[in-house]
Amino acid sequence: MLDYLPVPSKEVWLSVSTAIKTTVGAVNNCSRLSFVLVSKPVVKILYPHRNRWVVRNLANIISTVRLPLSLFVVVAIVYPGYVNQDAKNLYIGLVAMLIVLLSDGFDGALARGLNTVSRYGKAVDPVADKVLYVSMILCLLFGGWQVVNRELVIIMLLCIIVAVYYEVRLVMIAIMIDRECRLHNSAEPTGANMWGKAKFAVQAASGFVGFGIPWQTAGFSLSMCLVVLSLPLAHMSLRGHQLDLEAIKAKFAA
Repeated sequence: MLDYLPVPSKEVWLSVSTAIKTTVGAVNNCSRLSFVLVSKPVVKILYPHRNRWVVRNLANIISTVRLPLSLFVVVAIVYPGYVNQDAKNLYIGLVAMLIVLLSDGFDGALARGLNTVSRYGKAVDPVADKVLYVSMILCLLFGGWQVVNRELVIIMLLCIIVAVYYEVRLVMIAIMIDRECRLHNSAEPTGANMWGKAKFAVQAASGFVGFGIPWQTAGFSLSMCLVVLSLPLAHMSLRGHQLDLEAIKAKFAA
């Protein structure tokens, strides 16, 4: 019976791949444009003062503050509200978490607008993203252990192990790229690629859905689906950075 099942041709797979890539690229471009429009008035005001230390490092300050703030909001507000079924504090925490999340796009647009993009900013920005995601998903796992079916939590944990594996690989490849650039006194390494940005958007959505849907089992299950969806995006992001590293090594070897 299986012999009669249609097998997609290579052309079909290429068409699907192109469609996915085009969609991800279009969403990323729209997101980037929206943050540029939001930051444009701020850039216009600050640009004449861009040589001042505070203005020059404003984007880096926002990225750095986001690290501890992410942990505080998730651990001290969102998690207790979720476990204790305190809807008021839970949704206050989710709004605060959304503001923290939106600062991720704002600081990048600000740095580009003020021409203050730096190696430090490119390093700390993805670290802040990972801190936010890991804190969200671990709190969701611990909270879910108490309020939803534990088999679901175990399945989610297995998915998270794979997701963390990709995150560790991405950090390692970023360190290798940065080392190659420093070793050869080259330009600053590129930031996240479009797959990485799409991955983080899906990861962030998984946290919001898991905490935010009032039916906890439904929210947890949908969150798990989004975590699974983020895995192929993580693979594509990792592959893109690996190709970047190979290109850098080939350039310096020539």
